[in-house]
Amino acid sequence: MTVRSRLLKMCQSGLAMAWVLAAPAQALEETVLRFCYDPYPPYTLGDGGIPSGGLKVQLLEAVTGRIEGVSAVVVLLPWQRCQAQAQTGETDGILPLFKSAARESYLAFTEGTFLQTNSLWYNMRRYPGGLMPGEGYSEVSQLRLGMVNASIIDEEMEAAFERHNPIVRTGDAASLMQMLLFGQLDLIALDDAVGWHQVVRHGWQDRIGRIASPVSSRYSHFGLSKASGADAYLDAFNRAISELRADGSITEILRSFDFTQ
Repeated sequence: MTVRSRLLKMCQSGLAMAWVLAAPAQALEETVLRFCYDPYPPYTLGDGGIPSGGLKVQLLEAVTGRIEGVSAVVVLLPWQRCQAQAQTGETDGILPLFKSAARESYLAFTEGTFLQTNSLWYNMRRYPGGLMPGEGYSEVSQLRLGMVNASIIDEEMEAAFERHNPIVRTGDAASLMQMLLFGQLDLIALDDAVGWHQVVRHGWQDRIGRIASPVSSRYSHFGLSKASGADAYLDAFNRAISELRADGSITEILRSFDFTQ
């Protein structure tokens, strides 16, 4: 049952107001919002089903911890299915993601949670002197670029590379880095937190490097499903995010997942 249908059912009973006034606060039924995301460490940890943790999972827990009577569960799904369920209302929301016109048609976006930076990564043994992208990526756009399926990084960068070669897309960051190490790709465009997680996890610090100037840096936002009625919690989510930013809680969560320390 969606958030909106649960509320309508209460109101149509004619007893909702009397029940709220009569019941003690601790007896009020808790609303459990269902969020989804794909397996994408360190933002979500675990291979499927219920994640074992992750940066964006912790952010959701922190936000709902500030909203009385609301909790949330997260389910890991293929990315396209996650978005489709948010469109139909089967899922109440999506963990922080980038805004787009298409997504705004079915999601109400909260204020920004944190900046996600995307960069170009390369094989240090192949390019020991490093790489400089040049203006408009003129120095590197002829190289073979890889990206994660359905990732949104920067249209100008993608267009510059596609003028020379099709961009190779695959399902996960670890596969992209393996292709980089085996010479099947020259560069990959990847979220910094995701890239550093893979580099440190596999001990590739002396094999895979990141070009210093980022490709893009944008805020990500919780997306609340309009079809499920979860957009009714938009103001509550925004208040919680503002509180968490003001007291340093978001900074602490980000610091706990900083693999460059």
